[in-house]
Amino acid sequence: MTIEDISRYVVRDPKSGRWRYYRRVPRELAGLDSRVHVKQSLKTKNHREALQRAEEVHRATEALWRALAAGADKTASVARYEAAVKLAQSYGFTYVPAEQVATLDLDEIERRLTIAAANIDKPVVVEAMTGTAPTPRPALSSLWALYEEHNAASFRGMSKDQRRKHRLSRERAIAYAVEAIGDKALADITRSDVLSFRRWWIAKMEAESLKAYSVNRSFSDIKGMLTVVDDALQTKFGDAWDKIRIKETNATKLDKRPMFPLEWVQDEILAPGALDMLNEDARLIVYTMVETGCRPGEVCNLRPEDIRLDAEVPHIEIAERDDRRQKTAYSVRRIPLVGVSLWAMKQRPKGFARYADKADSASALINKVLKARGLLPTEKHVLYSMRHTFQFRLEKAGASDRMQADIMGHELGRPTYGDGPEMARRKELLEGMAFRWSLD
Repeated sequence: MTIEDISRYVVRDPKSGRWRYYRRVPRELAGLDSRVHVKQSLKTKNHREALQRAEEVHRATEALWRALAAGADKTASVARYEAAVKLAQSYGFTYVPAEQVATLDLDEIERRLTIAAANIDKPVVVEAMTGTAPTPRPALSSLWALYEEHNAASFRGMSKDQRRKHRLSRERAIAYAVEAIGDKALADITRSDVLSFRRWWIAKMEAESLKAYSVNRSFSDIKGMLTVVDDALQTKFGDAWDKIRIKETNATKLDKRPMFPLEWVQDEILAPGALDMLNEDARLIVYTMVETGCRPGEVCNLRPEDIRLDAEVPHIEIAERDDRRQKTAYSVRRIPLVGVSLWAMKQRPKGFARYADKADSASALINKVLKARGLLPTEKHVLYSMRHTFQFRLEKAGASDRMQADIMGHELGRPTYGDGPEMARRKELLEGMAFRWSLD
């Protein structure tokens, strides 16, 4: 809230000449806040100083009313507890349970009790100051809703499909936990329950030949959600979920995707007519990956401004964006366009609108066609294998570790976009290792 926004609430006391914050309580809150007006001295005769002090009073007042409204609009224990936490924060305190209030500094205890006594007609304020709000008892099945509510800011910058996958993974983990230990209150889940869930997952691994990654992903999804909820509600629901990950072994770790043999790409993938069963966009996505090593999602989500065909060194940019997240900070990079990938991008200078935010659909289609046409050397090969092939080719071409990391988007010190001379060096390297290709 800016100074201009609250200046109308800063008025001078005609007797003392001091400024004060003066504001009528909104009608819709009249039943919750017994005051007719909010009146608080700003203890200064200097107008500029009064405006600065009024900002803190204004924020606290707004926070108080939001908390009162939240507590009044909902009857659930979670809402009542949340209201107490927010109210404590609005008064400059951290909400702590009653048994911990007694261990606080005597001066803080006195200030809390003074505020509670002044608001004896507002139970939610008394609970906030004394730590007597009922402990929330949300069920395990409500974990996603709580996480979504208290983690809203972290969803900013995710695309629609990224949010969908983020939610799907976590709701699946919750469903598995409910199946294994029942829909218990989060506060009632013990270490024994969590270990039972772990044994349930181990049995599922054996029965379905799953990898440890799947199990650990489920554990980390739940623990991550609980960490957010615990931070927001100042609870300890997540304590029982510590240190339950399953150690990976050669038998349980994810198989590394194999690379395509170089001759296979040259003679099979790039053979005339080999990809004719694919629609043109899908076919061009494959061609773009061949000489750039990009992830399928990076190619599918290129925007017109990311495709620089008129630059001194034609290239694509995997850019920082507000509408979707890149896989890592190191994914941001510039990659010169050469060979079949340069030709492919010239056919789609504005990107692949058909598959924007639909990379999974594109990958599924391409893998299906590659398999049907016998263009996958083994059952373990998939479209993503092209990226591993590109990495091998960089090594074979003698690229330094740093250049490999910068082109692939891997971590190796500070990320480098690539200036003019560096882009020229990258182009020279990529041209030297490019596959033979022609329109015929």
